[in-house]
Amino acid sequence: MWVGPDDRARLEQLCRYVLRPPLAENRLRCLADGPVQLELKRPWSNGTTYLPFEPVEFLEKLAALTPRPEINLVLYHGVLAPHARWRPEIVAYHRTERDRARDFRAGVGGAPKPRYWTWALLMRRAFDLDVLRCPRCAGRMQLIATIDDPTVIQGILAHLGLPRAREDPVFPTLPGGERSRCYRSNSAKGSTMRAT
Repeated sequence: MWVGPDDRARLEQLCRYVLRPPLAENRLRCLADGPVQLELKRPWSNGTTYLPFEPVEFLEKLAALTPRPEINLVLYHGVLAPHARWRPEIVAYHRTERDRARDFRAGVGGAPKPRYWTWALLMRRAFDLDVLRCPRCAGRMQLIATIDDPTVIQGILAHLGLPRAREDPVFPTLPGGERSRCYRSNSAKGSTMRAT
């Protein structure tokens, strides 16, 4: 829906539509003895015109209708599904050529895009930082090994003259002078890269 900048009546109508409550307030009554009564829009086939609820039960029913955060309420299937192969051919994304040129997952030489984002592509997309660019020769680096053994990592750090990871965990001090039990451990994990 599109509303023009000077169309105040349509803007009010749109705001009322978006901000409407889940139930019409004129159909909801709190009875004197405690229960909540919800009047139905139309009588049911057995003649029921309202539903009585205890207050806590009514809140449970409302909470069940509330969607969890970050959940899509509209799901698409077939060619409109999020990862469907033909979706880009059908759905207009309004992407410019500049946006297509910045798609970091685009395959080289017509190769298909990978399904998942690698760590390096996420860093490039989020921070515009190319972590695989060699600082010496500006060539592309490639992951050749992952080192998990702490003694090997300590040896590499010592050989390169870099500071070692602390052996004892550091507990942050809280404002009251207490030591926090939660800390970030300095676990020894690393990886080796070389320029190609």
